[in-house]
Amino acid sequence: MRRALLLIPLVVACSKAEQNQTNAGTTGTMALTEADIAGTWTGTSMPMGSDSIIAHWTQVCANGACTGTSQEMADTIRSTYTLSGDSAAGKSEPFADPSMGGANVIDAWVARPSNGKVVGTGEFVLAEKPDSVLMRYRFEGSRM
Repeated sequence: MRRALLLIPLVVACSKAEQNQTNAGTTGTMALTEADIAGTWTGTSMPMGSDSIIAHWTQVCANGACTGTSQEMADTIRSTYTLSGDSAAGKSEPFADPSMGGANVIDAWVARPSNGKVVGTGEFVLAEKPDSVLMRYRFEGSRM
């Protein structure tokens, strides 16, 4: 009898998970697809707690990768991303950022696109010390 009782929570949990997946397309937030991310996006970034624009950027994204440029920096930055629910989480390759004294940094971000617009947050960390946050920022943009 104990074995049967142990299985009940598992069956109920599986049933609820299947029901949530079925309802996700009708009542919940729809999961992103590659088509929601692929394309060219332009926007601005601001430090958390400020409206000062620190970057005017363009990202060209497809198949889990983005190539980014900004008016404030000559280098092209490459990132990879994964889709999860209503968001895309990305991480750049290390690059020397002149606004951070030339430090070698990694940009990690989470983007939430919807209806041709995107909002999100990110942070710059030292490439050699990924637990050291140099700056947190927010961004907004739109698909071109």
